[in-house]
Amino acid sequence: MAIGDNAVSTSPAAVAFRLRWDVFLSFRGEDTRDGFVKILYESLDKKGVRAFRDDDGLNRGDEIAPSLLEAIDDSAAAIVVLSPRYADSRWCLEELAKICECPNKLILPVFHRVDPSDVRRQKGPFEEHFRVHEQGSQNDKVLRWRRAMEKVGGTAGWVFKDSRVLGFHGMGGVGKTTLAKALFNKLVGHFELHSFIPNMGEVSAHLDGQILLQNKLIHDLSNGSYPPVNDVREGFTAIKRVVYEKRVLVVLDDVEHVRHLNALMSEKERFYEGSRIIITTRDTEVLLENLVDLRYEVRELNRSQALQLFSYHALRREKPPEKFLNLSEQIVSLTGNLPLALEVFGSMLFDKRRIEEWNDAIRKLKEIRPANLQDVLKISYNALDEQEKCIFLDIACLLVKMDMDRDYAIDILKGCGFEAEIAISVLAAKSLIKITQDNTLWMHDQVSDMGRQIVKHEDVVDPCMRSRLWNRDEIMTVFLDDERSKFTQGIVLDFKKKSIVKDPDGSRISWNNLRNSPNFTNAVSYFKERCKEYRNNQAEKSSEVKICTKPLRTMANLRLLETNYVNLEGKLKFPADLRWLQWKGCPLKHLPSDFCALGLAVLDLSDSKIKRLWGRYTENMADNLMVLNLHGCFNLAAIPNLSGNRKLEKLILGYCVSLTEMDEHIGNMNTLIHLNLKGCSNLIKLPTDVSGLKRLQDLILSGCSKLKELPENIGSMKSLKQLLLDETAIKNLPESIFRLTLLEKLSLNRCSYLKRLPLCIGKLCSLKELSLNGSGLEELPDSIGSLANLEILSVMWCTSLSVLPDSIGNLKLLTQLLILASPIKELPDCVGSLPNLKELSIGKGQFLSTLPRSIEGLRSLVELQIEETSITHLPDQIGTLKSLKKLDLLKCRSLRSLPESVGGMLSLNTLFIYEAKIRELPESVGLLENLTMLKLTFCRELLKLPASIGKLKFLYRLLMEDTAVTELPESFGMLSSLMVLCVSKKPQVGVLRDNNAPTTSAISISQEGVFFPTSFSNLSSLSELDARARNVSGKIPDDFEKLASLEILNLGYNHFFSLPSSLRGLSILKKLLLPHCSELKSLPPLPSSLLELNVAHCIALESISDLSNLENLEELNLTNCEKVKDIPGLECLKSLKRLYMNCCHTCSSVARKRLAKGSFRKIRNLSMPGSKIPDWFSQDVVTFSERKNRPIKGVIVGVVVSLNHQIQDDLRDQLPGIVDIQAKILKQDFPIFTTALNLGGVPNRSEDQVHLCRYSDHHPLVTQLKNGYKIFVTKREPPYMKGVELKKWGLYLIYEGDDDYEGDEESLSGSQQSISEKLVKFFGTHEDDDCVSERERSLEAENSVQETCIRAQITSSSNQAYLPLKFIALSFLLLVFSWFYLRMR
Repeated sequence: MAIGDNAVSTSPAAVAFRLRWDVFLSFRGEDTRDGFVKILYESLDKKGVRAFRDDDGLNRGDEIAPSLLEAIDDSAAAIVVLSPRYADSRWCLEELAKICECPNKLILPVFHRVDPSDVRRQKGPFEEHFRVHEQGSQNDKVLRWRRAMEKVGGTAGWVFKDSRVLGFHGMGGVGKTTLAKALFNKLVGHFELHSFIPNMGEVSAHLDGQILLQNKLIHDLSNGSYPPVNDVREGFTAIKRVVYEKRVLVVLDDVEHVRHLNALMSEKERFYEGSRIIITTRDTEVLLENLVDLRYEVRELNRSQALQLFSYHALRREKPPEKFLNLSEQIVSLTGNLPLALEVFGSMLFDKRRIEEWNDAIRKLKEIRPANLQDVLKISYNALDEQEKCIFLDIACLLVKMDMDRDYAIDILKGCGFEAEIAISVLAAKSLIKITQDNTLWMHDQVSDMGRQIVKHEDVVDPCMRSRLWNRDEIMTVFLDDERSKFTQGIVLDFKKKSIVKDPDGSRISWNNLRNSPNFTNAVSYFKERCKEYRNNQAEKSSEVKICTKPLRTMANLRLLETNYVNLEGKLKFPADLRWLQWKGCPLKHLPSDFCALGLAVLDLSDSKIKRLWGRYTENMADNLMVLNLHGCFNLAAIPNLSGNRKLEKLILGYCVSLTEMDEHIGNMNTLIHLNLKGCSNLIKLPTDVSGLKRLQDLILSGCSKLKELPENIGSMKSLKQLLLDETAIKNLPESIFRLTLLEKLSLNRCSYLKRLPLCIGKLCSLKELSLNGSGLEELPDSIGSLANLEILSVMWCTSLSVLPDSIGNLKLLTQLLILASPIKELPDCVGSLPNLKELSIGKGQFLSTLPRSIEGLRSLVELQIEETSITHLPDQIGTLKSLKKLDLLKCRSLRSLPESVGGMLSLNTLFIYEAKIRELPESVGLLENLTMLKLTFCRELLKLPASIGKLKFLYRLLMEDTAVTELPESFGMLSSLMVLCVSKKPQVGVLRDNNAPTTSAISISQEGVFFPTSFSNLSSLSELDARARNVSGKIPDDFEKLASLEILNLGYNHFFSLPSSLRGLSILKKLLLPHCSELKSLPPLPSSLLELNVAHCIALESISDLSNLENLEELNLTNCEKVKDIPGLECLKSLKRLYMNCCHTCSSVARKRLAKGSFRKIRNLSMPGSKIPDWFSQDVVTFSERKNRPIKGVIVGVVVSLNHQIQDDLRDQLPGIVDIQAKILKQDFPIFTTALNLGGVPNRSEDQVHLCRYSDHHPLVTQLKNGYKIFVTKREPPYMKGVELKKWGLYLIYEGDDDYEGDEESLSGSQQSISEKLVKFFGTHEDDDCVSERERSLEAENSVQETCIRAQITSSSNQAYLPLKFIALSFLLLVFSWFYLRMR
């Protein structure tokens, strides 16, 4: 590495040392300077190691600086960081050669994302670099460099591959979670799927904690599409499936034990290459070497950072004023620079401005153990008053564990008689709790630990003497003692609702089969299924958690009780002080007459089987209720009598689908604030008189689809703020609605019967949001303009609304106007009078033809969406929208131009133009300096881009698929930030077929000029390029190598005949897609980073270079490459999973012999010419049976398929393969799972192709197999693709031990050989039998049809003869026996 001449000048201090440097760092700056090497250098420096690192010479010549050679000589050792681009630099190689020539020099190699064997042999990413050097340098010099690489590659060192598992460790409160969250937020946009699992230690403490963790991960990584599991082993399989071949980002926060990790990632290889797993823990023993690639200790803040954090929380400023500076420094020192302690302690001092108060705090800090976090936090706790302390402990020990909503927590605490609102605010201000964005209570685990320690110290030995219980084992122990008095105030016992995923009902299937075909077999099957169902029900009942209620009588102080999904046995007599009872999943049909909880304030029986809450003898127990939650009680047929209640504030009856009407007494409940009837789909009637609901603020009726009218006197609800009527059958709003002067939100979405609003709607002076999307609204009244506080007006998809009233311009506070998909023909000029409008969405349906010039008045507009209009041009005034950040012009097929003034929208960062008729963009586009995304997709008349486009320095995504642009401007290479470029056209493929002759493609593509400018190779940030069908012809230029960041390159449907040899220099290229390049004749050496190579339908392709370096290649598609004779290096493709060689006769014959046992074990999909499948496959329906101690590991499906090209089908050219062959799993002949086989590649001949599909144990085709289930292969009916014929099919089930033998199998018999070895033998010795004549095949097919017909006739006759005589009687007797048997049990 180069440095300035004065960088190693001798100083007096250096003379004392024999050598100036301990270590010389040699590295490739582009790869590692700002990352790995920076961390390495700083770590060495902290340890006192004198490391030489070159920080100069970022632009340097080929000659190494003399001063650098001196530094190498003056170093005791050298650390050589070998990265993928190391050998690209002559300077680095010269450094390395010099290091290796120094006698007795200690060389420590670090292999950063490279393989030591590649360094030793100069293969992989280094091979192309040395080839270039050999062309431009002296041979003896290159030979010297090779020897140095060989030497260092053979030296033991450290291998740092693409680290996938990162472990953060450090003491509690030091900021591990904060750091993990920041890293997660920074990386999340780069991954397909992601999951953040907080507080793993707390969750894993549950009885079924590991399953809860698994289900959280499965839910996140499958976007909720995968059903929950109930077993750890089942969870392993599910995780394996959802992460299969997907790059995921996962954070596992606060891991306390390695077994918690084992439940989620017992093997890091389970996650796909490129995934990132971040673990935080206080225990370094959790971070096992076989699981974690890199550890990082999170340390406390330095003095300056700690002082700044404390000052922010205590004084709300960056630095303390002089008056508090010395005191602040003392506090920072005493808290040990721990972020959490600084935050909590600083928040405690926020409202204290007297020096004496701060000195008192310092005195308390000095009395505790140095830097002990728990003691520091407890000082803040001790500063609370008694009520605040009680509430804090309730939250820390009980409520925060439940991820409780803030409002629900306040309801509970209010029920206990506390000033909950004030207390919650105080705790939040002191940073003891936080309220998340979704209004959930959150507490740092160290703070909750502190609270729980306080409770545990109430009695270290006996949990009966503690005020709060949260540990399941301790709770169950306490409930075993029904004699001693207890001090318990709160218990949370949540067994969670088990999500049981059942197969289709076996008894129902068997009954339908028996009814449709009454025979003895079906009768036996039905009997077995009913018995099985009975046993399962009994097992489910026996697994229910049961607790005796007698010990509750000994808990006189009990205030809070949660017993979710628990069966309480005994008299339901609760302590008089009980204020909150949450009993989700209550199994009772009604509360018994002895139910006693007179002091109850909050009762939550959601998701229960309750039909009737209580009878007349227990009605008085509701007198003190403040909150009643019966959400999801599907059987509840009537609302309980609450007429005696004088305190009820919230009544939640959502999704009580058996409710048909509301009792009249509900309308007289003058204490009610919140009434939720969402999803009560059978509710038809509300109380006729609601005049008593004076305090009601929220009335939620969304989803009450049979509700046709509201009470006429709804206007008497003077306090109403929110009225939600979505998806109801309401036709009119009552005239009295104008009296709702406090109403802030009125939602009438999808009220299709609602035609108009009352004229008095304008009287709703507090209304902020009015939503009428998808309603039957025909007009908006003029009075709408009187809604002076309206902020959101949404009338999207109102298909009968064609006019907006002029009065809309009076809505001065309006921020969102959404009228998309409503047939508005004209925007009134008054729209320009909306000074606060930030979002405007219009169009869809071609009704709107112009925008008013008054649009210039929308100075606050941030987002403008115009879709499917007949607008031909935009007004010049649009350029005055200085705040506009996003402009969408979607399917405006009449739009022909953009005004020059568009360049005035200086805040614009996103411009989407889709299917417009614009012919060019104005030059002023280059002024949009903040533009990051430009989409011009399907603008088929767009002829060119402006030269000024090169000025868009921040543009990172440009999509212009299917435009008429024939060349890019020379300035294009100036787009230094461009990462994604799509300039593809849709190829017009006309296929010429002649019976069984190969097809050719006639591709219609424009023939004008060279598309890419000479500056194109300057796009050094470009990672994805799609230039399909862009008439790239002749020879691809060598400077493609300069696109060093390219990961995906799609050049399909083009006319070039060769690719540059420099392509190998694209060291991170993952996908190379070249389908239908009909003139391409050869493939040059390719980069070792490739994962996918597609040259399907390259009909002129003759030769492929050696692929042996492509160790990461997973997919190779050679479909219809009939001239290719060999695939050299095929046997070295260790990662190959999909190989498609349809119609490749010559190369497939060679490939059969090249594929080894390891290849067949890895390959998931294989296609090639052939008419046979292995005879050891089961060529009939297979019935699965479990084998003792030998679980099923996979299923192999083999099919022979042909495609009749005499049958024309346009869809054929648009699909990547044949999609009409399916594998199905049957339960009693009822399909429970179906999957289309992945038959990649569409053959251009009508001959037979053999396909092999292998499914591993994470695929549903394997995981859903159970005893007695059947699996078979069939053709989809009706098919998507015409002419597909399924000739043969076969199945093989792989059990444990069938395919895991690694040794030589030549001497073993066929029955002893592994499955993969058998496949090697089959494909190695069997040639496709195309010699069979069409006539022989036709005769064979004819005979088969005749045999089938004869067999069918015989079967039919037999059935007719025996069915009435034998099966009906036996079936009847068996049914009677089944009935008696079940009754007796």
